Amino acid sequence: MIDIYKKLPGTNCGKCGVQTCMAFALKVKKGQAGLGDCPFVSAGASEEAQIGPSAGAFSSYEQVSIELEKEACRTDFSEAAEAAGGGYKTEGGEAISVKMLTRDYEMRRDGLFIGGECCRDAWTKIIICDYIQKQGRKPLTGELIALGHFPHTASHVKAFQSNAEKKLAEFFGNDLDGLKRRCAEMGGVQVETGTGADFTCRIDLLPRVPLYLSFWKADEEFAPDCKILFDSGAEDHLDIEYLAYLLELFVKEMTGEE
Repeated sequence: MIDIYKKLPGTNCGKCGVQTCMAFALKVKKGQAGLGDCPFVSAGASEEAQIGPSAGAFSSYEQVSIELEKEACRTDFSEAAEAAGGGYKTEGGEAISVKMLTRDYEMRRDGLFIGGECCRDAWTKIIICDYIQKQGRKPLTGELIALGHFPHTASHVKAFQSNAEKKLAEFFGNDLDGLKRRCAEMGGVQVETGTGADFTCRIDLLPRVPLYLSFWKADEEFAPDCKILFDSGAEDHLDIEYLAYLLELFVKEMTGEE
């Protein structure tokens, strides 16, 4: 989906029939639209990326996930578990346990598992295997920044964050108690960041990749607002492109969207 989004103008003009470029990219990914339905995509780019559920571009994601999984299985599990902030066990075979959002995963020598079964989701495997392989050693800095402020970040990431914040603000509206309950259900902890927000919560997307969500209730002058920040040290632990996709998964879990 990120690769599709890169080919779009990012203007959210609505001429494709949906409100945002991100929503259009999702339709293309699902095979519900063609890239050429965007009037601003060149014919060459459209022909290059005729993407559907079984087309080459997305079958390649499955291949990438398989290769990354093989490489992750060959890492030093003891060192990787320590760097990733995960658990490490040897009984019954070496394994690294890692929690992503609300789900517990286990990397074994024969692949990534969830609930005792092989993980079948390509993007989940890509994100967790990249995270384990990186073995980031830099401590978190405490400096909070937006996705677009990470070095060498493509401009489309800013739009991903903006849409995520807008969706959460609209979904929870003025239901601050509902937001607090949902954050607690996702393992969040209320914190103070000096933003002046009515509520700020830290939620670990991965053990070394915290997300900070700040929320302002509506008042007489302003609509409800939401801001999402990350620790500037997150890039040492996860590719920022993958972090953008993980943010999308986070919003879906928060709102219950399928």
